[in-house]
Amino acid sequence: MNSKFGLIFVYVNTFNLKILFPNKKMEVLMKSKLLFILGVSLLFASQPVFSQVDELPKSDTSKFSGGAVVGAVTIDGKTYQQFSLRADVPIGKFGFGVDLQILFDENGQIRKEDWDQWQDYLDKIYYIRYGQKRDPFYLKFGGLDYSYIGYSNIFNGYSNMVEYPTRKRYGGEISFYVPSEKFEGKPRFGAEILFNDAKELFVKTPATPGLVLGTRAFFRPFKHLELGVSFGGDFNEYNAFLDFDGDGVPDVIDLYPSKKAWATDMDKISVSDWDHLLNDPFWGATRAEAYQKLLSLGLAPSDTSRMADLFNLSDQSSQMYAASFDIGIPIVEKEKFKFDIYSHITQLKGDKTYGWGAALPGIRMIIGSGNVNNFLTIKAEYRRSSKEFMFGYFNNTYELERAQFVGNRQVITKQQQLLAIQEELNGIYASAEMNILNYVVLFAGYQDLMGTEDNHMRSIHGEVKMGEALKKLISFADVKGYYIQNNVQDFREWKTPSTLAGYTIGYNYKGATVGFDYRWTFQDLDGNGTIKGDNEIIKTISFRTAVTF
Repeated sequence: MNSKFGLIFVYVNTFNLKILFPNKKMEVLMKSKLLFILGVSLLFASQPVFSQVDELPKSDTSKFSGGAVVGAVTIDGKTYQQFSLRADVPIGKFGFGVDLQILFDENGQIRKEDWDQWQDYLDKIYYIRYGQKRDPFYLKFGGLDYSYIGYSNIFNGYSNMVEYPTRKRYGGEISFYVPSEKFEGKPRFGAEILFNDAKELFVKTPATPGLVLGTRAFFRPFKHLELGVSFGGDFNEYNAFLDFDGDGVPDVIDLYPSKKAWATDMDKISVSDWDHLLNDPFWGATRAEAYQKLLSLGLAPSDTSRMADLFNLSDQSSQMYAASFDIGIPIVEKEKFKFDIYSHITQLKGDKTYGWGAALPGIRMIIGSGNVNNFLTIKAEYRRSSKEFMFGYFNNTYELERAQFVGNRQVITKQQQLLAIQEELNGIYASAEMNILNYVVLFAGYQDLMGTEDNHMRSIHGEVKMGEALKKLISFADVKGYYIQNNVQDFREWKTPSTLAGYTIGYNYKGATVGFDYRWTFQDLDGNGTIKGDNEIIKTISFRTAVTF
């Protein structure tokens, strides 16, 4: 590496540190640690560096690439300053990405939770991949963003990155197909599989390990007929919750998530000491008077719940499964135009046998020469379902809806939400993606299923992002905005537990990329059907400065 570029690297990041750390003590602490890390990285680095704001190094690059990121990130309501070294290493069709992220708190101390378990070191490998999705064999382990299986009737845009970087999941996708000369090189049969997070197999609580898993196999008995079967399952919905200290109390309601003996303020006071305080006439004539006196003096917590009173993961287990059969008829399969008709039927089963849903029929049309250069992709279905059913059950907000708290003692899983659907529904689903000369890419998806008495199940997904050609023209690294809301009666409330919204902006300036990622998710903690208050609105904000040379 050219030493001149190394000096620029240090200078630019030092300049940014002055902005990020107005506190002098914090600035000195962070500079000394970061400059040491930078020195080590410069000593061993030998390849050109590349970085992006909105994502880690791309998994489809053909050159060695990497980058360094300095910025602010908010995790669990606390702001950390991050330093990340990232690299993409391709070897033919094989490649892997490394994400070495170090977070510093306000005292300049490294966040220990990222380095104290073996799973934390797995997080440093962002992905491993072989080939591309369209190849006869494709494999990728790491982050999944908008993953689909088959006709999306079970897995519809699933993402294990929806809580990143608060929670890093290590998932995977594998697919293969065997081409047939008889069918002019088209696939004769094949299969695909995905899973959400391998680390869920090794958790201490819940006691029953889990995994979200999906798979599909297909076979073409004739050139213009494809038959497929799909399966999806969540082997323990309660793996939605993290339990860092292993006490059985999920971190989201654990006031002391790193201390196994405490989960509430009352746990810091022994039962015998508490009884002694309340029975001491010095504080009051009765236990109630004594408590009010202690409370007024700040000597007693307002919430007297103990760990034993809270929801505990230790013995919790809940499974959810989906199975489907599909049939597809490719009508036209040209290089720049594809059109097919299909149908699918799906059955849900969990703690009980739930409902079914079918698309009769569905159509898909693609105009363009490939995944990147497609000008227009259109999909439309007529859908019909029984009660207690949702299409695309494992969707882009699934990890948010998988299991949610109402208060600190009650949990509602997504399958329990099926019980609220007590009538047959029918209606339409349609989506369209348009790439306008690779300058702007637009996507819109809409579902409206209707029952009796004006009951609806509606979903909407809108996204607009800057194309690669426009990025190069005006020096932007990325601009993207999106809004997703799934399975609601109407869209009058834009904040719901099934909502995901946000935007990213990145700008290239003299060898550096500066940008931020702003994302909203929501939770209805009190169960009143309204999202209100800071504790129910989850904002994830990341500010990044990346240097390229």
